[in-house]
Parts: sequence; C-alpha cells; structure tokens
Amino acid sequence: MHTIDTSRFVNNTLSVRALVPLEEDTITGWNVLVWMMRSATERWPDRQSFSEALGRAYAMHVRAGLTGYGSRAGVEVVFEWIRPALIEEPDYPGQVLEIMEQVLFHPDLSPQRFEEACWMIRSRLLRQQEDPDTAAVLAALAAGGADTPLAVSISGTLEGLDRVTLEEVRDLWHTWRSMPKGIYAVGQLSPAILDFVRDLPQAELTGFSHQPLAAPAKPYRVVSARDIMQTSPVQGYTTGITLADPESAALLVLSSILGSGQKSLLFEEIRERHSWCYAISCSLIRFDGLLLITAGTRRRHLEELQAAIAAQIRRIREDDYPQSLFEAAILDLTDGICARQDFPSSQIETAFQQDLLSMHRTQQEQLQRLQAVTREQVRAVADRLTLAVTSIVQEESEHEED
Repeated sequence: MHTIDTSRFVNNTLSVRALVPLEEDTITGWNVLVWMMRSATERWPDRQSFSEALGRAYAMHVRAGLTGYGSRAGVEVVFEWIRPALIEEPDYPGQVLEIMEQVLFHPDLSPQRFEEACWMIRSRLLRQQEDPDTAAVLAALAAGGADTPLAVSISGTLEGLDRVTLEEVRDLWHTWRSMPKGIYAVGQLSPAILDFVRDLPQAELTGFSHQPLAAPAKPYRVVSARDIMQTSPVQGYTTGITLADPESAALLVLSSILGSGQKSLLFEEIRERHSWCYAISCSLIRFDGLLLITAGTRRRHLEELQAAIAAQIRRIREDDYPQSLFEAAILDLTDGICARQDFPSSQIETAFQQDLLSMHRTQQEQLQRLQAVTREQVRAVADRLTLAVTSIVQEESEHEED
C-alpha cells in the first residue's frame, strides 16, 4: 500500500486497481463490469438509492474505470470522501466504510443492471463513432497498431456488446475480486479505514515490461467520408521511445515544441500563420511510443496541411526553430510536474507509474532530468519519428464557406 499522508486536501482519495490483459475478447466485458460497479450495489440496488447513500455520506464520490498501459488495462475503483476530522458526526466513518465494502465486494450484478450498463455503453460508443475526431483517432490506432494491444479500444466495441453475457461479466468480477491490488491513498485515513484497506489482497505492481510500437514497412492510410462540415485528419508517428527509456524526457520536450505545449510550431505556423485548420495539436501515447497529431480542417486544405506538418517536423530535425519555443517547452513541462502536487489523482497516478516501471524519481530529480534536455537531444529524437499511419474522416463534398 502506498500512502501519501497529508492534510493539504479536504478530501481523502483512495485508489484500488489491478492490471488485466488488454484484449479484444474481454475489454467490452470489463467496461460493462466497471459501469455496474460504480452504479449500484446489493445494499443500494439502483442508481437513485446509491446516489442517495453517497449524498448522506457528505457527497462521497465513487468512480470506476479503465486505463490502458501498453499491453495491460488498469481496472480501477476510486473513492473520495471528506476527511472525518472535518465532520462532527460519529457515524460518518462507518458510512464511508459501508460504501467501500459494498462497492468492492457486493456490486449489483443483476440482469437489470447488466441491461442498463449495456445500453449506456452502447450509447457512448455510438456517440464516439458519430464524432469525426474520435472516429479518426480510433481508426488510426486500429490501423497503426494492427495485431498489437494498441488496436484494442479501451472503451470496448459494439461488436463486443453484441457478444458479451452476464455470466462473462460475473466471471470477470470474480477474477478482479481475487486479484491482488495496488492500493494508493492521499490524505489522512482513519484507523478503521486503514484496517479495512490492509485486509484487501495486495501486491506491488512492479516490473512491468512494455515495448514501443514498431514502425511499419509502409505507412497505413485509412480514409472515410461522411456528411460533415469539416475534415478530421490524424497522423501517428512511431518514436521507438517509451517512458522507461533515457530519451523520454527529450521526447516530451519535442512533443511540446511541436504541438502539445501552450506555444508550438503546429499551432503558430499552420493554424495562426496560414489558417489551414481550425485546431491542431499533438499528444503522446507514452507506453506505446506513439506520437499523434490531430487537426480539424477542410478537405481542400488536406494536402497543404500534411505538407506543413512534415515541414515542422523537419525544422526540429534541422534544429531550425526559435530558442523561445524550446525554453517555453521546458517551462511548460516544469509547471506540469509541479502542478501534479495540486491534485490527489495526479499524485496517485505518478506513484503508480513509478511503481509499475520500477523507476522512482523525486520531484526534484524529475525537474533536473527535464532541465538537462538539450536541443541536440531533441533533434536526435526527431530523427527517430517515422510516419506509421494517416487516418482521415472527411467531408463527402466541399461545403461553401460561411
């Protein structure tokens, strides 16, 4: 159990998580299960009564969800509740404990809740498909990550919903319940809650191995057309670098300079100077070593836009960009590291990933590592970028300008 003892926050936060294989056959079932776990319990067998119980516990929060970590999915339950020292009510800790016990050991896995969960998840998946930006990203990951866990949608699939059964979800529940968990807490836990948590089966989630996505022999290209008003292009570049690699700090700086920072080449050169897109940015899928560039544009600008993206990457390879962008990237990332201390969830995620990779660094060590990055290191990382996939959801025909 990893506890960060602090009175800085009004709420205590407790995360209980296990790692399971990220597989097409089971990911939709896991989505159904986590929805059921966070929605109702045997003691409160519908969403209304469960919400009322949380309300009586001074607006306690319960979340459950899935996060991808390379070839694994983290199945997590999170509890947030006001520190008992701030509540002058003797029964309050008992209310918190009862909710925890119900969620972790007695979720309502009835046919009614199963049908409700499937309906809600189906609605969410349909909304994702209807959104061209999301659809373009999912298609990019499916093509670029073909035959790897990267192609498995962490949200599940409509086809999976057509196949999943309540019996399978219950089997997943028994699997999750029996698995040793990684447990992380921020705040000041009362003795009773500490005793409860310590009795849970636990394991140090360490020694996690992962490999970056390999560059394909030829970039994939996926294009679909819809009756929409703008085009959503996505490009995915392999980096050959993951969180555990020495070059990961330089990759973060490159991503910030290119498009993830508050000031970036993509935004300033393509969006502001040429107006070839409505929005453009980049992000890193860090456990898979993939850099994604996403944009919103018009179909007529696609060729210019893609050429301009390549030009900005070439500028970094040639070390041909303002020093002010390099310094802004370092400052932006420095602020991000410091800002993690302001959010319990960020502190927990940092501690979890450090355990997962057996790579523990203090905040000061993280800052020193970042500030030691040089322009030459950023240039060397840029040389490793290889276009792996282009995914485009585009207008069926050009619309007239407003």
